[in-house]
Amino acid sequence: MFYSLGGDAQQFLIQKTNLKNVYTIGTKVTKGKKVLDIVNCSTEEHANVQQWTNNNAVCQFWVFEKVSQNFDDFSYPFKNKPVPSNGCGKDLTIQKSGSFYFKFGNENRLVRYDLPKNYDRTKPYRLIFAMHPMGGTSLEIVNWDYYGLKYLDLEETTIFVAPEANGPFWQEHDYRLFDYLLEKLENELCIDISRIFSCGFSYGSMFTNGLSYNHQRVLRAVATFAPADKNIWIPNHTGDPIAWMGVLGIKDDMCLPEMARSCRDTILKHNSLNGKALKESPVEVSSDGIHKCYNYKNVYDRFPVRWCTHKDGHIWDARDKDKLFSWVPKEAWEFFNQF
Repeated sequence: MFYSLGGDAQQFLIQKTNLKNVYTIGTKVTKGKKVLDIVNCSTEEHANVQQWTNNNAVCQFWVFEKVSQNFDDFSYPFKNKPVPSNGCGKDLTIQKSGSFYFKFGNENRLVRYDLPKNYDRTKPYRLIFAMHPMGGTSLEIVNWDYYGLKYLDLEETTIFVAPEANGPFWQEHDYRLFDYLLEKLENELCIDISRIFSCGFSYGSMFTNGLSYNHQRVLRAVATFAPADKNIWIPNHTGDPIAWMGVLGIKDDMCLPEMARSCRDTILKHNSLNGKALKESPVEVSSDGIHKCYNYKNVYDRFPVRWCTHKDGHIWDARDKDKLFSWVPKEAWEFFNQF
């Protein structure tokens, strides 16, 4: 063993090769002319490493891989303290529930919402957006109890918001609508900006999935009920991970299973080291018809991925055999509530 003295004999030069992400490690004392070399190109454990003339042999090639990721610049650990928005401390200018029109360019968009009955202007609340399907309305979302999530909010921890698209479906400029609407809400209501979520079904799911591609530094997590990455404008993925849940009906003939799996795989590619999670084989619904939810194991700790499948087609409120109520809201609520 030798102590680190900082001399040339203890320093190395990382040198590019003609292969992508493959390098040689040259010794500084030889000015890189000689490199680290696995003796006899052995693949056995405890193989020796020697200094040898650089002859571009495979036993002199080295691959550098990331061993960890630090997402502290935009993510939060589980169960972090609430982060209050600018609206905390301000008096309410709206009713506890209802609707308002939001001026967006030349449009007036209808937005429906529900605040906790015991709303406290000094308490930061979780915020959940619920996006309607193609041809749907925000009233439909309210009648669905924001995909059943409001019914489960027994402790009244959450502000629910359902905006409307301009026409039957969500479009590219609705991503800007989301940003402006969120800015308004954060400035006027007491929101925990570290716990902002989005969910949706069908086209609302497709829009929510699109938001997960370029709003990872705003949204803590999303839940997509029948997602797809076709027939809708999708932004380029920023490369940042996000906590993501997907629900797939294996008989869905609109947002096809291969489309939902494509959305999931895009997330897995960015949510795990070198896309390692893509190699996992999730358990899916079997012949008994009971839904299955699989939590991916090889994703970054702060960005879980849950994959749920059921036996039915294009619906958001899937039910197991002989069950009166859908299991989807409970699974989504638990997914959001872990943060």
